[in-house]
Amino acid sequence: MLMLGILSSCGLVEMIEAERPVSYNSNNVYKDLKMDLFKGFVNKISVEDLVKDHGRPDTLLDADEEAAVEGYDIYRYRFPDGTIDCYVPKMAAKKLTGAISNDSLNMTALVDYIYYEPNKNILLKDFILNDSIRSLIPTGKSVVYYFGDPFYDIVRIRLAKNKKDEILNVALNDVSMLDQENDPDEFANEVNGNDPVSLGDLGTIMMTEYAKKMLSFSVVTNHCDINLKQFDSQNTSWANVLVIRLFDEQCGIFRWMTDDIIREGAGVKITLVDEKTKESISKTVDYSSFKDIFRKGISNIDRLKAFNEFENLTYPYTIQKMTCEKLRIEDNYQILPFSFSEAMPEDFEVDMSKLKKIEVKKLLDPENPERDNFSLCHKCNYGVKKVYTFVDREVVVEFTPEEVKKIMKVL
Repeated sequence: MLMLGILSSCGLVEMIEAERPVSYNSNNVYKDLKMDLFKGFVNKISVEDLVKDHGRPDTLLDADEEAAVEGYDIYRYRFPDGTIDCYVPKMAAKKLTGAISNDSLNMTALVDYIYYEPNKNILLKDFILNDSIRSLIPTGKSVVYYFGDPFYDIVRIRLAKNKKDEILNVALNDVSMLDQENDPDEFANEVNGNDPVSLGDLGTIMMTEYAKKMLSFSVVTNHCDINLKQFDSQNTSWANVLVIRLFDEQCGIFRWMTDDIIREGAGVKITLVDEKTKESISKTVDYSSFKDIFRKGISNIDRLKAFNEFENLTYPYTIQKMTCEKLRIEDNYQILPFSFSEAMPEDFEVDMSKLKKIEVKKLLDPENPERDNFSLCHKCNYGVKKVYTFVDREVVVEFTPEEVKKIMKVL
């Protein structure tokens, strides 16, 4: 069961406790539930990015009046099929009245809580994709359920009263927005007690340990053909790249632990292990370096560059006759290059309009990792170019910054 009792006392926690929810564990709520209901909204996004990505809210509600949540303002967005409310820390104690003025939005605050109210009820089976989880839920009752995963993502659903299998509303929050303190030793034990954490093409976190002010991660690499010593010499900053991937306070895998590691005065050690040979290399990012990375602030362009550096740790990487080359940024475009050891096949689609539609269709798959890439490019107002280089021809599929923006609205 998800232990909600560990949360500190604040308005949202009091609301959660008052509902006396039934809680279920999930390996990953983003895979077990249909998260695209939130129209691309994510928690831990800044209000500035929220406005940049989705426009200004049409309503700003005072949380003290509109909900049992103190210390928050609610930015409301309306869509044809429902309403989304974004809870953010209140900018000032005074009540806000009238139209939304430029100084009434706390642009640097992070959205802590997202609430979706559809115009019509959602069937339980259309939202909960995991059959084993759905089978645990009694239907036909007005009951609140919370789903949590090892990454502290929590989704709340409220069932419709006396209407079997229907959901009235859905809310998303990341409990890292609360001011609870997390013990690194407990965190290490929790990671070890759950499924291994994937780091994409690089490998999988198999073990975590905290001792003597050092949080250590053991990562088993996916590709046995990686020469770790050569990898270390060619990618001298790989440990810093991984630390940003793990602890970036907006999109890091373990983002809720960043402040606690700094509070503890701890560093991070990462060890890469070749699964076949057991050869390993290790690097440490000490406390001072860790603090400098995250206290100086990470811009969206920094995040895009870090995304490139992380992906490039395993690139170039060959799959059959295609090689994924290293990503790069040129003239406000993210370049994704692919090379082939053969001439362009006759059945390769060269009509650019059709080719773009194929690429967009691929992006609709929530498991497609390129969605993160497009999201970062959108936040930076960058375009994307996918370059396919064959022996006899090169094909460039270009999405302008404006096209990327339109794509993100439908993802």
